Amino acid sequence: MSWGIMKHHKLKFNSENTKRSWFRPAAVLGLFSILFIFGFFYLNDHPGINRLSTYTTSKTVEKNTSESDFQAFLQLLFQNEIQSNTLNLHYTLADPASAGITRYPVTLGEMSSENSTSQSASLENLKSELKTFDTSSMSVASRLAYDVLEDSVNRNLELAPFYFYNEPLSPTNGVQSEYPILLAEYAFYSKEDIENYLSLLNQYDTYFNQVCTFEKEKAKQGLFMNETAAENLISQCRAFLPSGKEQSFWETTFAERIKETQFLTDQEKNSYIKLNKTALEEHVYPAYHNLIAVIKALKKSGKNPQGLCHFKDGQKYYEMLVKSSTGSKRSVPELQKMVEKRRNKALSEMTLLASINEQPDSDTKTSEHNSKQTTSDLTTAISYHLLPYQSPEDMLEHLKKEAAKAFPEAPAVNYTVKEVNKKLEKFLAPAFYLTAPIDQFTENCIYINPDNHYNDIELFTTLAHEGYPGHLYQNVYACSRSLAPIRYILYHGGYTEGWATYVEMLSYDYAGIDENTARLLMLNQDATLSLYAAIDMGVHYDGWTLADTADFLGTCNITDSTVISNIYQAVIQSPANYLKYYIGYLEFLNLKNSAKDYYKNDYSELLFHTAVLEMGSAPFYILEKYLPHYYDAAK
Repeated sequence: MSWGIMKHHKLKFNSENTKRSWFRPAAVLGLFSILFIFGFFYLNDHPGINRLSTYTTSKTVEKNTSESDFQAFLQLLFQNEIQSNTLNLHYTLADPASAGITRYPVTLGEMSSENSTSQSASLENLKSELKTFDTSSMSVASRLAYDVLEDSVNRNLELAPFYFYNEPLSPTNGVQSEYPILLAEYAFYSKEDIENYLSLLNQYDTYFNQVCTFEKEKAKQGLFMNETAAENLISQCRAFLPSGKEQSFWETTFAERIKETQFLTDQEKNSYIKLNKTALEEHVYPAYHNLIAVIKALKKSGKNPQGLCHFKDGQKYYEMLVKSSTGSKRSVPELQKMVEKRRNKALSEMTLLASINEQPDSDTKTSEHNSKQTTSDLTTAISYHLLPYQSPEDMLEHLKKEAAKAFPEAPAVNYTVKEVNKKLEKFLAPAFYLTAPIDQFTENCIYINPDNHYNDIELFTTLAHEGYPGHLYQNVYACSRSLAPIRYILYHGGYTEGWATYVEMLSYDYAGIDENTARLLMLNQDATLSLYAAIDMGVHYDGWTLADTADFLGTCNITDSTVISNIYQAVIQSPANYLKYYIGYLEFLNLKNSAKDYYKNDYSELLFHTAVLEMGSAPFYILEKYLPHYYDAAK
């Protein structure tokens, strides 16, 4: 899930033997499931939100082996935690009462160092409470839930001392950019939902004041963002303010939802629209103006214009951040070698494919269209109007049909494809999927950003990433499996974004284009994403400068100084963000290869995908541990 600051940096790969530069813009780096990254439980990325913080331990001497007690423990933990932020609650449960939640505070959460300290204490309590359970005689599902929860607790405890290294105003998943979208799509199932929504708006300035206090403390500790990042943030904040006499998107989206309700009278609708306007003018807009003023005042206080490793203990923090973000147990140097090896393999195969396709086809039975296909001919694959589909919906329906051959059936659901608000095009991701509540997952929404100027094959593979068999499909399948509720709110970026990237790569074969063309484009996307991953680790772990980054990209004949500067700045502002996609993707490939080696002739794509989906999101070392059981169970 990022906000697409990479946009379309036209990365191209050249080699001595490849006479054309093959590329696909790295749109996937801006693709994300917004709630899985930010709004969907803030356990991993944001210091200001309760992290498994409301459960207090009881002192138990003997190990508890009761599965019913463990499930009750998980349910209580879910109920307590999901109430700590109303956006989380609303996007997780359409009907909180269905999960036994009837009374809850309406809140955007709390951001303070005091709250962070109490969160750490609660995490320690939770860790102790977990140790009172012995799951060895419990079901596999309970053992898996235990391992996943224990991992989340340990990761958050490791990151707790680095509270001020975090960035709640990240351009990729910051409160300033994601809260507006979450609120713009906040569904109104009842009057209570509308009242809660307005209450959240009325808290906007209070919460943003806490964010400002946090940023001031970061500045005191020498951890504030660099000046370029501050200027970008200010520009982004201005996009969420009204301009001229036109209604802001806050007003128009609210009015649209209010008018669609069936349970309000016309008088009530008009009244709520007025209350919304008042809340915006008195709380939301002032919150952004104040944030802009604070960032302006602090923007020259950033001490480090480079990667995390240039901060004290920054390299250590980055190592833990990578582990948390990707779910990989490998060290950063190991990941660097893995990425380089994969890129070299992709580039070698691309060169070979391009060379083959430059030669006349000796098979006289091949059609004239394919008989003398050259590298030049293959470039039509990235032109417009290549595919026969008339709309995004047509593409999604085709993807559903193709995916059915190698993926388990998921429940039938509805979905809509929308364009992002025009005023926000420059600041939002190329595309994103909004997760549906786990108790009402039949209605889903995918956003496409017209500013991305997709051609056919780009849009097709983007919809595979966001829709079928990507985020939408994976989320719907998970919601249908009745996992322990806590599993749905523990975020694992490597699994979530790695899965979407993995199936995006597969989707090139689903497009119905020439096999070599599909393979060439897929390899190009693979190699492109590997560059971002390599730069991320080079900048934040090895301390690459802008010049180092330029030298690295120069080896791939990428020399545009503006593009290189934008990439460098984007990586600095969002450490480890791009690794979720590419490392997650590579770990899925590693997991698949392990399954192939183990099952040999008994290996099946359908069984592998079923097993991975049945396990649900988790770190890869846990997926590897439980894969044999779930694979065999899927037979």
